[in-house]
Amino acid sequence: MKLKDVVEVINYRSIGEIRFVPSATAKYIRISLKPFGGIQVTVPKRTSMKQAMAFVETKTDWIRRAQTRITAHENRQTIFTPETVFSTQSRQVQLFPWKSGKFRAQLSKDALKIFYPHEADIRSEQTQEIIRNYIIRTLRKEAKDYLPQRTEQLAAQYGFTYRGVTVKNVSSRWGSCSAVNHINLNIHLVRLPQHLSDYVILHELVHTIHKNHGDRFWQSLDTVTGRKAKQLAAEMKQYQANCF
Repeated sequence: MKLKDVVEVINYRSIGEIRFVPSATAKYIRISLKPFGGIQVTVPKRTSMKQAMAFVETKTDWIRRAQTRITAHENRQTIFTPETVFSTQSRQVQLFPWKSGKFRAQLSKDALKIFYPHEADIRSEQTQEIIRNYIIRTLRKEAKDYLPQRTEQLAAQYGFTYRGVTVKNVSSRWGSCSAVNHINLNIHLVRLPQHLSDYVILHELVHTIHKNHGDRFWQSLDTVTGRKAKQLAAEMKQYQANCF
């Protein structure tokens, strides 16, 4: 069976629908799974459909495990609709359908208004990605306005010194402190309650003195958090930087 030049969708009983996408540039068969995006198999042009399907059969256990992780992620992720209640640190996110065929965002002091084409499927992966990109831009602006000055305030309050602050959009960490005491903070900190964003900033400020998570680190962090370091660390586990 030859691979056609168009996408083919095959339903596997134990896995579900899989999209087989021919590629003129791919050198190897590649399986990818994305939240709300299903399963896609990228297939080099010289590979037959029979070979691609046989490859998938050898990877069914891996696919099922990946599906379990992605489903858990999907269940935590917000689907943005006009009824969704979602706020950044300073602004309420509001969605409005309108007659224009283009997306548009309007930022005010207390709101992020996103206008989307009324004919667009609000729950589609493409529409949700556009909405999230507008939200991420807003988070980045708020983070740059707030996090460096809040770090300066907390450092002055507790007697820490540091080289500088960089604000980034990353999926794995809330913050980090380099060997030369430069602090990196995640823009998603402005999604958190202030006492938790303060906890992360203090965590990194303590790393300017104690580079590991030994006893002295936790003793220092406990002191500057009012003896609540472990409690705040546990509370942070309710949030994920890469899921909102």
